Amino acid sequence: MAKIKTGPKVKRKGGGVAAKARKVEGLAAELVGDASFVVTEYRGLKVGELQELRRRLRPRGVEYHVVKNSLFARAAEQSGKSGLRSLLAGPTAVATSTGDEVELAKSLVDETRTLKALKILGAFISGRPLSAEDVQMLARLPGRPQLQGMIVASLQAPFAQMVGVLTAAHGNLVRVLTARGAHE
Repeated sequence: MAKIKTGPKVKRKGGGVAAKARKVEGLAAELVGDASFVVTEYRGLKVGELQELRRRLRPRGVEYHVVKNSLFARAAEQSGKSGLRSLLAGPTAVATSTGDEVELAKSLVDETRTLKALKILGAFISGRPLSAEDVQMLARLPGRPQLQGMIVASLQAPFAQMVGVLTAAHGNLVRVLTARGAHE
């Protein structure tokens, strides 16, 4: 039986091997940088919910991308973060941020409260792999600006107390002299 041609051959989407190699290189470059990222499972989310999630995360400095597991695994191996392979199962998306790691964790934990289908699988923050529970604990910490303020306040407190002690003696002397001058 002869083959019957049904129409012109249609090229697949994706651009082939060269496009996939470029995608892997781009992901690897992002992973090598100072970016922190959280791997999530988005199974059960609708396209509109994903778009809304991206829209809410962008002002916080977080980018949310759906990634193909095989390409992301290759990029992780190229960048020396092969420990991520265990997180890549099912439909995964990656939230990346070059800013505050705590803000990244807080943003995603907040979104998991509103979007019940969104699940945090793990993270790679400051060069270390973290579990989903570790991300939850990180989200409970104060952010970098609050921690910096607490450090400055704790450094400033002893100096403020010392200035108070030194000025108290002069203040007492001035009050005694003022009171003595009022009686004369």
